[in-house]
Amino acid sequence: MTGSDPMRLRMFGVLAATAALALAGCSSDSSGSSSESGGAQSITIATTNFSETTLLANMYQQVLEAKGVKASIKELTTREVIVPALESGEIQATPEYLGSFTEFLNKQVNGTDAPQLATGDADATYAAAKPLAAGQNISLLTPSPAQDQNAFAVTAEFAKANNLTTLSDLATWSQSNAVNLGGPPECPQRPFCQPGLEQTYGMKIASFTPLDAGGPLTVQALTQGKINLGLVFSSSGSITSNNLVVLTDDKQLQTAENVTPAVSTPAASDTVVEALNSVSAALTTEELQSMNQQIEVDRKNPKTVATEFLKSKGLL
Repeated sequence: MTGSDPMRLRMFGVLAATAALALAGCSSDSSGSSSESGGAQSITIATTNFSETTLLANMYQQVLEAKGVKASIKELTTREVIVPALESGEIQATPEYLGSFTEFLNKQVNGTDAPQLATGDADATYAAAKPLAAGQNISLLTPSPAQDQNAFAVTAEFAKANNLTTLSDLATWSQSNAVNLGGPPECPQRPFCQPGLEQTYGMKIASFTPLDAGGPLTVQALTQGKINLGLVFSSSGSITSNNLVVLTDDKQLQTAENVTPAVSTPAASDTVVEALNSVSAALTTEELQSMNQQIEVDRKNPKTVATEFLKSKGLL
């Protein structure tokens, strides 16, 4: 995806928790408030400047307002800012990613050395995350089938020529052919990246080219044949627009990163829960790819893309 993604820092380190001091004055919509005196329920939805979370926040806002809940969007910075605001009730909802959110809460509650709880199993990860969230005054709603997780892509031409659909297929191919991997500079040290491919899949990596985290440099290197395997994000609009194929992570190297609404527990009324869960149920990873392409490549307004999607699903 274009731009930085502060919600996905699980891969490249955690920002200082002192960033929470930046909460004041970060609003992109000053009309929102956590409650209205004598009025209907009001929800403030936190997002970042990452296009996908902006898209999701717009979906949440529109379905809530269709249900009679006043909803506004506030742009903040990182999970280190958003989660404390959610816990305190300063904001009431935010789109989250299951595995990353689970590990954030795990480290927050159980300490930085706590064993990892998030796995490639979405059900097990959700079961571990839900009580952690509840203890922090957060209701974690039903995860969507849609995921935005770390993924490895090849060109469609390369996949077809070598009959590749899974990372296990590529690992077998690598025993007698050169896999040239590209990704963020940290990749050779990160367990989800090169070491994971080597240890989990037994893949032989012939070379590594430092590029970016699923961004334009990696995509360009793939399409130009400078690398034949690149780290991307599974819901990126660049996948379909550049005719790439994500190889199935059949041994679950990556943690489950299902889009999951997180709501401040006092704000989790039946109306709010039903509205946000309806968005999650309607989403798929492929549809996120398509919508991200519309925003990132075609430059459509996220609000417009959200409206069109919700109407197509009968949610507006």
